[in-house]
Amino acid sequence: WKGGDGCLLERLLTITMRDLMNRQRRASSLVAVAIALAAMLFGLGALAAASLGHAGYRLPGFALLVVGGSVASIARWRRERAELAELDREAVFELEAARRSLEQGEHAAAMAASSRAAASAKTSRTRNAALVTLAWAALGQGYPERAKATLDRIKPFHALDVHCLAAIESALGNPELAIAVLEGARAAHTLTCDGAKLLVDCYVRRHGMDQAVIAALQNRELLGTENCKMVVKAACDAGAHAAAAKLTAALRSDPRALQVIEDAHAG
Repeated sequence: WKGGDGCLLERLLTITMRDLMNRQRRASSLVAVAIALAAMLFGLGALAAASLGHAGYRLPGFALLVVGGSVASIARWRRERAELAELDREAVFELEAARRSLEQGEHAAAMAASSRAAASAKTSRTRNAALVTLAWAALGQGYPERAKATLDRIKPFHALDVHCLAAIESALGNPELAIAVLEGARAAHTLTCDGAKLLVDCYVRRHGMDQAVIAALQNRELLGTENCKMVVKAACDAGAHAAAAKLTAALRSDPRALQVIEDAHAG
């Protein structure tokens, strides 16, 4: 399939799958309600028997009431989540399209789809996710100011993507702010491999190769051997042989990294 026909087929398949999932959710909700009602009825029956002199039924009766109430609460929570998802169905569809375009490097298409997703979103979660995707797309097109303004629209503030914020600050010429954001992510154990690479790059720009190698040492597990190879070679090329030796020594304990480091020195 090509062009518009392919898009139409994809949309039809998505709608069909969602309809099937909605039917399954409704069926499971009915089952949960039936279980809750049954448990509560048996619980009330057991308590009634206990009031007539069968004391042994008291605890099972209370337990069944608790089980029934818990099942009913979970079913209600799931139903509310499903209703929210249904409200955001079109926005989620656009968001998925935006993310696919972003992965393929089609930043203009990603911006268009994520803008539509943000405009049609009914929940803050979907809207914020669309705004983050829009910010990444704007950054990919070379508009860091527009990307920063997009992130500023995310509410609450803690819902923003810290890696996106750091990338924007770096692109705006603020590596120190980017470092602060990424170090916060590292402290919270949420730093990604791409975030660690950006952190090393920002240290090179702001504090020099020695500090960059220290950052690589601290994040060597996230970076992996191939990225560490690049850091070692860059340090050697910059004349920071002592720093390169430190990173090499730290990585020699990992047999998988040994050959990579030796190759980097040879290069």
